[in-house]
Amino acid sequence: MAIKKYTRYLTHRIKNRTNNRVISSFAKRIGIVYFGFVNQHDDEHRLVRGLTVSSTINDNNYCVGTIEDYNLSIVDRSDYMVEPDGSEILNNWLIFAFELHTNTAIPHFFIGAKNRDLQPYHSLFSTFPNMKEVGLGIFEEYDVDFTSRYSIYARPAKSVDIQNIITANISKVLAAHFWPMCIEQHNNVLYMYSTNERANLPLLDSMLKNGLWLAGQLDKQAETEN
Repeated sequence: MAIKKYTRYLTHRIKNRTNNRVISSFAKRIGIVYFGFVNQHDDEHRLVRGLTVSSTINDNNYCVGTIEDYNLSIVDRSDYMVEPDGSEILNNWLIFAFELHTNTAIPHFFIGAKNRDLQPYHSLFSTFPNMKEVGLGIFEEYDVDFTSRYSIYARPAKSVDIQNIITANISKVLAAHFWPMCIEQHNNVLYMYSTNERANLPLLDSMLKNGLWLAGQLDKQAETEN
C-alpha cells in the first residue's frame, strides 16, 4: 500500500512539472496573469468554486485575466477522495471558469460525459442530491451524437428551463467539439472540466475556445428567455 501511494505521489509530481511549464506558457501567450500555487485558506485570490471545491483541495497553476470581455480563471486542482473501503483516490481537474455577463439567473446544471468515469464528480450528487438526469425532447429532438456522449443533470423542476438554455443546436456543437470534457454552470459561472489529463497546448486552446463560445451562447439564451 505504501509503495503504491508513493508511486502515485511521484507520478503526480512529474505531471505537475509538465503542467507548470505548459500552463505558464499558455497564460503568457494569451495575456493573463500566472500565479502558480495558491493556498485557498491564506492567499488573497478569487477562489474557483464549482462542484470540485472542498476544504482539502490543492490549487496549482492558478491564472486570472480577461479574454474577449469574459473574466477567466484557470486552475490545476487536485484532491484526495476516500473510498468506502478506506483507500484513497487522487483526482485532478484542469478547470476553466468563465464569469457570465447576464444578470438573469441560470439554473444550476451539469453536463457529464458518458463512457467516462464520473467518480471525480461524485461530490455534485452528494452535495446536490436533487440533481437528476434531464429527460430531453420537450421542445425538440436532440441528436443522437449528443445523447450518446452526454447526459444533462439538473433539478427536475428546472428541466424545461435547461432545455430552453441548452438547445438541440447548442448540443450538436457540444457533442462535436467538447467531449470528453464535462461542463457545469452554477451561480452564473461556467466551468469547463478536463479530468486527470496532462496539460498540453491543444487541450488548453480547445478549453478556451469552446468555453468562450458556450459562455456567449448561455448569455444569449438567458437574455432571450428573460
